[in-house]
Amino acid sequence: LRGRIGTATEIRAEIGMSRRDGETSTGWLVEAQHQTGALDLLAYARSVEAEYGVGQQSGAELGRRKIGVDARLKLDENLSVLGSVWQDDSLTDTSRRRAAEAQLGYTTQNTDLRAGLTHFNDRLADGTRNTSTILEGGVTQRLFNNKLELSASSSIALDDAESIDLPARHRFGARYAITND
Repeated sequence: LRGRIGTATEIRAEIGMSRRDGETSTGWLVEAQHQTGALDLLAYARSVEAEYGVGQQSGAELGRRKIGVDARLKLDENLSVLGSVWQDDSLTDTSRRRAAEAQLGYTTQNTDLRAGLTHFNDRLADGTRNTSTILEGGVTQRLFNNKLELSASSSIALDDAESIDLPARHRFGARYAITND
């Protein structure tokens, strides 16, 4: 289902069911997206039972319910603030992740700069808790009419990086376009 509220807001909803070995499983999604010149906002809730589908779903999404909000506020032509908060619950055990991200980005035709903060608070299936807070920064430079792209990013733990999905790391990258399209 899809519907519009005015010109800037769209509501979407899906539901699906699958049957395997005599058991029926469901998956559903509800999204509200609002876009204006300066603000992009996406609120969502989705749930996929562990046995849903015929193998087309991402294994990381099976047996999970996720509720969250993503936002981007464009402060001027080059500067924007991004934010995201979500909670991801297991449908098969007591594990849960609560997360928040904030990022400041500066973009020009040839250069992208970003700096941000990410926090994960995990409750594992055995009841233990892991938390991680990471300071992130990165730069991308495009050269030779965008044929060559060089990038570097770093994530530094502000405490113990306990979450396996949010490690402290440093990355360097290079991409070269062989063709013009």
